[in-house]
Amino acid sequence: MNLTLKASGLIIIAAGIVLSFKPDLVSPSASQYTGYEMIESRVKWGLLIGFGIFLTVFQRWGQWGPTTWAILATLTFGIIMARLIGFVLDGFFIKQILWLLIEVVIALIFSLLITSFTILWLTKPNPKENIHTNG
Repeated sequence: MNLTLKASGLIIIAAGIVLSFKPDLVSPSASQYTGYEMIESRVKWGLLIGFGIFLTVFQRWGQWGPTTWAILATLTFGIIMARLIGFVLDGFFIKQILWLLIEVVIALIFSLLITSFTILWLTKPNPKENIHTNG
């Protein structure tokens, strides 16, 4: 199952990157958009990139806390990657840079929450070890 998830994740990442570079493959012609709107049309495909990263990298499926924060962090990282692709292809816009900074801060917060949940999980005592038997 792990290999299947990683392979699926890589395929989804590739699809997200292709659609970030060429969003007009599945949407209306890009000629009617301004540079700012073109970057925004690329950003939605960053969700595919982020989901693919999640499937490829994440290993702890049993705990809801790290899973929740990991999916949010990787989706945000995917959006950041798509926005950076848009910067390279469509140019820089001040409002887009502001969005990028907000997304970086949010991704850092999600990453810190993953770390804190993981540390709490690792330091949590195992109740089976505290059972005392008479004898």
